[in-house]
Amino acid sequence: MLNFNIKKKNFIECLALTQGISEKKGSMPIISNVLIESEDNNLIKISATDLEISIIAYCNAEIISEGKTTVNSKKLFNIIKEFLEDSQNLSINFKENENGIAVINYKKSIFKLTTVPVGDFPNILDFKSDDSFSIEFKILKNLISKVIFSTAAPEDTKRNLTGVYFVLTETEGKDYLRLVATDGHRLSLAQNEINYHGGKNGGIYDLLKTGIIIPKKVLSEIIKLDKDGIIKIIINSNNVIFEFENQAENAGKNTKFISRLIEGKFPDYNTVLPKDGYKISIISTKKLYNSIKMVSLLAEEKSHSIELSFNENNLAIKTVNTNVGEGNDELEINYKGEPISIKLNSRYILDFISNINEENLKVRFNTIYTPLVIEPYIASEKTAKEDENNENSIQNVIGVFMPMRY
Repeated sequence: MLNFNIKKKNFIECLALTQGISEKKGSMPIISNVLIESEDNNLIKISATDLEISIIAYCNAEIISEGKTTVNSKKLFNIIKEFLEDSQNLSINFKENENGIAVINYKKSIFKLTTVPVGDFPNILDFKSDDSFSIEFKILKNLISKVIFSTAAPEDTKRNLTGVYFVLTETEGKDYLRLVATDGHRLSLAQNEINYHGGKNGGIYDLLKTGIIIPKKVLSEIIKLDKDGIIKIIINSNNVIFEFENQAENAGKNTKFISRLIEGKFPDYNTVLPKDGYKISIISTKKLYNSIKMVSLLAEEKSHSIELSFNENNLAIKTVNTNVGEGNDELEINYKGEPISIKLNSRYILDFISNINEENLKVRFNTIYTPLVIEPYIASEKTAKEDENNENSIQNVIGVFMPMRY
């Protein structure tokens, strides 16, 4: 029977990882449980799955007797979290008795949880491969954060739009990991140069050059983490593993996020990226965000529509809600060109701008029917004309927004 002592800090860190994956309700009650197993060298392995996505985590513990069991993930997490001792180093005893009851004991506090037979817990696919590539976690987290909000809702019939497209591109002899997400009404793209040291014949290289679609759910769980270091990405034709390297004392005993890939072909996003002839305006990031946020308070709840009217060095932002009223604001901007008014979804714009750190934005537009494009503006970048003539001049971050009909 499984029996171990463990520090609250270690236990809570492992259990916290599983909360977004363990299903609260579902056709299989067992997947609301976590599988807890003893490992060599005083490690506890905790696994959770919703059948599409799985997490494996390891934490240090004092193993008294080996074994494995499954208990309700949420209940166990809440019990451990609520122990009121100030010190995170308090030691908790976890023991499964002969009646199949898990007993959690600290001082005079005793909690008992029913268990479910380990044989009922789904098998978790966990594969190893030298055919992988690594990237700094902070870089990956930053890329995901800048695009994930543009994915389609899970219930969307176009399942290929419900995840983020990962593709390896090459520009001027340099490799870039590019992430793209779209729901058909907006598109977000972010990329970063990487040092790809893997093989360039077959395997993961060919998969990445073609591109893969990774579900939003697993990426949402990954970006919740506050970690440093390197993350290794392993891919086969159906699955992806994100493995945090050097997170445990034992080689190969690292936190892993495992997910199926989304089948289907990702849309050709290049067709909506800016082409020649776009008008350009430079706008303060903070001022544009605050103005749109304020005006959109009166926007219709379903459409979130606002109107952006560009005039020489002036931007008027307006919304009209027949049931509530209207909101207006104006900004001084850098713009020389013909007046134009474009109707857009304010929520889409705010989602994108909120993830931009640069002081100013470059806004591109052409007609009331063509996409509006927003990019961070870097003062030292090439002139707009040079950019437009360079087919490889895509910024590291770009947002594309389809106008709404009048």
